[in-house]
Amino acid sequence: MTTSSNRLCVISVSDYEAGEQKTWHDELALLEALSNQDIEEGFDVVLVESTQVQDQPVPDQLYAFVPHLQILYYDSIQSAVLKDYGVSQCKHEYIAVLESDCTPTNNWLRELMSGLLSGDYAASSGRTYYGEFSSYRRVCNLLHRAWDDPGKSGPTSKVSNNGAIYRRDILEVFPYPHAATPFLSAELRNDKIRAAGHVFYIAREGAMQHAIGGLAFLWDLQRNKGHQCMSVSAHKSISLLMKEKLKLDWFHAKRIGKQYLRWYDWPLFVFLSFYEVVPHLIGARYARENLHAIPGSSYR
Repeated sequence: MTTSSNRLCVISVSDYEAGEQKTWHDELALLEALSNQDIEEGFDVVLVESTQVQDQPVPDQLYAFVPHLQILYYDSIQSAVLKDYGVSQCKHEYIAVLESDCTPTNNWLRELMSGLLSGDYAASSGRTYYGEFSSYRRVCNLLHRAWDDPGKSGPTSKVSNNGAIYRRDILEVFPYPHAATPFLSAELRNDKIRAAGHVFYIAREGAMQHAIGGLAFLWDLQRNKGHQCMSVSAHKSISLLMKEKLKLDWFHAKRIGKQYLRWYDWPLFVFLSFYEVVPHLIGARYARENLHAIPGSSYR
């Protein structure tokens, strides 16, 4: 159990490609970014991993960025379980939870804490993106990261499950649901917090760059999202789910596309929007067949 006079603790868990071999590359980049945060108050950092990798060596470089870093291990490979365990071990007033393959900008903690404390908010989330130096990344930003972006900072009805600062009492009352896929866990948890009357805040100036792969990555991503959508859907219709997926893509494109894309990015947006329908529907079929785990998925 962590003991500290700091109000804020940052917990990081690997959601993706966290198998038996641990490289710690993502964690090194994350810890370097956290060491450069321009927030005045101190904070603690905790990494939570499965006991599957407990016997593997931990690079000394991790402690070069965060000298008082704590690494906790728990007997599970499921990210939601690991997050809940991390929360139980960190007795801080405010807790930030983020994925290990995400790199926050140096103002991330400051902007999110400022937003959280500006009103009676359950959590404060920042904008996430894959980077902006290629059409592929810009298009994927719009397709995957714009769902919780209202276009400006302020109160919002959605918050990132990973990449937000929470009041501790919210995390205690609303633990991460132990669903097979982190996407379903996030959806269920957001719904429960909103249903209880809580409001979120998005601090759009506090950004965090998420790792991204190629088309195989998108395929796996959309299988998980399709599984999530079908699991929480009331209609259970594959064809309707397909239409809703495309409708939502184009809704976000109309709503905020000009902030994300350049004029020559739009053909790629059209292609990827339709490309992702197939794995989305495959994931939906898994959910309709009551398969709780997605075969071969790198998400946990």
